[in-house]
Amino acid sequence: MSGDAATNEKSLLAKKYLENTVVPVLTQALTQMCITEPDDPFTWLAQWLVENHPTKPSKAEWAESLVLKLQEGNFFGEIALLSGKPRQATVRAVGQVTLLVIGRDAFQRLCGNLFEILRRNMSAYSTMELPPEEDTPKPAEETKEEEVAEEAEEEEEAPPEEAPKRAPRGRRTNVFVEAVELDDDWVAPVYEKEDAEAARLEEYIGKTALLAYLDEKAKKTVIGAFQKKTCSKDENVIVQGEDGDYYYILDSGHTDVFIKKGEEPEIKVFEYSAGGAFGELALLHGEPRLATVRCTEDCVLWALDRDTFRKIMMSTGKQDMSQRVDFLSKVSLLEELMPFERFRLAEAMELRKIEDGVDIVKEGESGAEFFIIQSGACHCFKKTLKF
Repeated sequence: MSGDAATNEKSLLAKKYLENTVVPVLTQALTQMCITEPDDPFTWLAQWLVENHPTKPSKAEWAESLVLKLQEGNFFGEIALLSGKPRQATVRAVGQVTLLVIGRDAFQRLCGNLFEILRRNMSAYSTMELPPEEDTPKPAEETKEEEVAEEAEEEEEAPPEEAPKRAPRGRRTNVFVEAVELDDDWVAPVYEKEDAEAARLEEYIGKTALLAYLDEKAKKTVIGAFQKKTCSKDENVIVQGEDGDYYYILDSGHTDVFIKKGEEPEIKVFEYSAGGAFGELALLHGEPRLATVRCTEDCVLWALDRDTFRKIMMSTGKQDMSQRVDFLSKVSLLEELMPFERFRLAEAMELRKIEDGVDIVKEGESGAEFFIIQSGACHCFKKTLKF
């Protein structure tokens, strides 16, 4: 028998097999699927085929299998940052769990597409398939501001106005570099404000990571301690390399943030409009400003002086914010973020407490949130089909 004849015979046998055996079963299954309209057609089809076997029907049951144990500092839900794919497993709280949570939209608004971040650390995610249209490196003229920042040398946590610099991984400093003595009779300064100004300040600080958690009494103290300052167009509010002496909230106007490396021209890396806050980390760490913030129009700002700021922060939630940023720096998925990107993420992350036994995410469901375990533990389960 010639090769062509053998091939034709195999094709005829395959066609006959499909027509007589496979097609009738699939036709019946797909007809029933169209009637049922299951959320997960693949799982439904697998179960239907088992339960409707023509000679050996059996009851198919799904059972959970423990596949992973997570603890403090671990993360899950990263696939939600990459795409809208269904959850790959069920994650359940073991005891009370505290999570830091951020959604995909907020993440991309702050840091851009995660595929670009993965590209900075391909050694950790070398097996992950990236979209074809993003596979090729960008031309030099299309280099983004975060790529410029990536060349800097400091790794200390910094907000957007601070020039990101890189240092050997693992180096950390205390939140405060010098002791702050809070006398029993210390009273915060009070600067007069109109009621409308005080109301705006209260709204602004309610959106900042460092001051949002203050109780009502502390908020009033902070609002009273802010001084009004005005700056003209093209005037620098803070200058890269200078000592940090004030924490600022922009009340009106607009500013751009620039960093400068060596003799290279300064590069814009961020911008602020009304409500934007900057300068907190320079006060916390006692380091020179790592960026320049310049007014693009006449601006009105509220400034909190270094001494008052430190005394307030000494007795409030500085530890929580520092811990958030530290967690982000240890997450392998995010380790190539710039310090100012990590700070912005830490600001945006929601603190969520979960009780024992509660499913945080469920396998097969859609999801758009990313989680970091701040305290507690979780177990991950996957469903397997058992006969």
